[in-house]
Amino acid sequence: MVPIFHSQDAYFSQFNANRLEMNPAWAGVEEDIRRVFLNYRNQYPGLGNTYVTYSASYDQYMEQAHGGLGFRIMNDRQGEGALSEFAISGIYAYHLKVTRQLSFNAGFEASFVQRSLDGSGFIFSDMIDPVTGQIVEGNEQYGKNKTDFPDFKIGFTTFYKNFYGGVSMAHLFKPNRSLSSDPNGRLPRKLVVHAGSMIPVYERKLGRQVLVLSPNVVYIQQQSLNQLNYGMEAIVKDQFIAGIWARQNLGINFSSIIFSAGYVTKDFRIRYSYDQQLSSPTVRLPVLGAHELSLILTLSSEKKIKRQAIKCPKI
Repeated sequence: MVPIFHSQDAYFSQFNANRLEMNPAWAGVEEDIRRVFLNYRNQYPGLGNTYVTYSASYDQYMEQAHGGLGFRIMNDRQGEGALSEFAISGIYAYHLKVTRQLSFNAGFEASFVQRSLDGSGFIFSDMIDPVTGQIVEGNEQYGKNKTDFPDFKIGFTTFYKNFYGGVSMAHLFKPNRSLSSDPNGRLPRKLVVHAGSMIPVYERKLGRQVLVLSPNVVYIQQQSLNQLNYGMEAIVKDQFIAGIWARQNLGINFSSIIFSAGYVTKDFRIRYSYDQQLSSPTVRLPVLGAHELSLILTLSSEKKIKRQAIKCPKI
């Protein structure tokens, strides 16, 4: 008999540095730029490499398709690889320009997902010698099990002047990802609602832009689990990135404070963030934090798109 596991989706704290994961409608939103996104997250580092997630994605605008194309690869490893999930996704987003300042995108993502369990390293109580403490062969043995399934996501975004927002729904058909024949292993749908703005700040005397402020809010709901993320990010003199976020559930119980900083050039953006886990605004549990690192590579398109630039998060 294969054991039954229940868990929520892996997630990243740097939403705007992994935006295709948040909403497929982001694909190709910067129409004269192609981007490569690389992301790494180590959750609860005090426990070792217990929960580690990797992600890589790419997107670009294609005028012939009237929208953006992208793909995404994700690998989530739990228990140092005892339970792992690998997904590869293809993305298309249709772009509709209503006016020079108003536009809508509708995105669709199709994924192939493989989930696997390696129980060969499991240690049970009957495998520990009560006298010496040595590990011996036990009566319970688990080998390797895996399951494959398709998965689908849709999303919508809108852009108006310096403001943007959107909504996405993942696991549309609630795929069964159980490693056994359990009929209750269906993955619940996940709702993401997000909004934000890009606010330029200019020097009073010379009128030069010295700072861009970007307040954002992201709400995630998956079955009975929910989280509200809100914060402020900034680009200083087009070179340095800094931000602070809070994550909590709707019961107003604080979960994390997220600090981030990074560096920007024309060709790449690198950024580090740390989640400080909180059980309340004054109680800290240092073992339950998270390290996250992102790298965004910028590739200019060969053909420039002569359209009004969309104000979207570039951090």
